[in-house]
Amino acid sequence: MYQETALEKAYETRLKAIEQDPSLTILETMDQPQTDPKDKVTQYIVYTDFTGTSKTAKTASIYVYTPLENIDHYHNNKVEYQNQLLFEYDPWDKKMHISVLETLGAASKLAFFDYQNHGLAELALQTLIKLAKKHEIQAIDGMLSSFDGDDWDRVNHLFGKFDFTTLASDKQRGIAIYKLELH
Repeated sequence: MYQETALEKAYETRLKAIEQDPSLTILETMDQPQTDPKDKVTQYIVYTDFTGTSKTAKTASIYVYTPLENIDHYHNNKVEYQNQLLFEYDPWDKKMHISVLETLGAASKLAFFDYQNHGLAELALQTLIKLAKKHEIQAIDGMLSSFDGDDWDRVNHLFGKFDFTTLASDKQRGIAIYKLELH
């Protein structure tokens, strides 16, 4: 009960902060008590700094926050989000490109790939596809970099789950290029 209350308070605090920030938009939320920490996350917020109003190419992100495994012993959030999907938006060509966050290490737990394995990368990618369709994007492409190459099977499974086509791949070097057509 003690841990559940701390999670709920952390979730509520983070939700309020996002709602009060005019530069952020909440895309999806779920607020179900976490019954088993080994299950998929059931208390999360997916939000973005993307507006879709830019007439020029722009970089934006989709963030996923959950209090699960993110509360310190003082009941505060360790980080503001555990997953960031950075993407470039090109309104002229109606394309999005998923950028690789090579500067962020596994220890930071702040990258597109879900190091905690709670389904956060899946939530981010699913939300990006919805956002792309809403803004009439025709294609999303992305890359697996040598940074993620150690998790080749997991990343390939993730992109495959959403019907991305693999355009090129080299498992030995840990690189690949993916594309999703959204007609």
